[in-house]
Amino acid sequence: MRLNHIDLYSADVAATARFFLDHLDFLLIDKRGNDQFYQLTDGSGLVFVISPPIEKLGGADQVALDAQTYHIGFLLESSADVDGIFGQLATAGFSIAEPRNMHGAYAFYVTIPGNILVEFAHRPVT
Repeated sequence: MRLNHIDLYSADVAATARFFLDHLDFLLIDKRGNDQFYQLTDGSGLVFVISPPIEKLGGADQVALDAQTYHIGFLLESSADVDGIFGQLATAGFSIAEPRNMHGAYAFYVTIPGNILVEFAHRPVT
């Protein structure tokens, strides 16, 4: 079994999609409506959908709940790669704590547009 797709809700669909396009080299597959649906890929087969909260399912999102209820995690090849993405995002103006050792990994978290928490980590091979 392999992960086929991720579908996230965001209060600011376009800004969330821009983060993945601008900073993580995702590619745009499809965009629908007035910035209401973005379908992206990482180029390796993963499909990533970003859309607004669905009203018929309650319409709640992290912003409305005032909580970060989930996160996306990216595993990087080395701690130098973690430091590299940290530097890129810090330079772009994101407020983030320095990477550190936690949960068996060298990692940091950043809140991106749409109030979505993203983890970047390197786990040494043991």
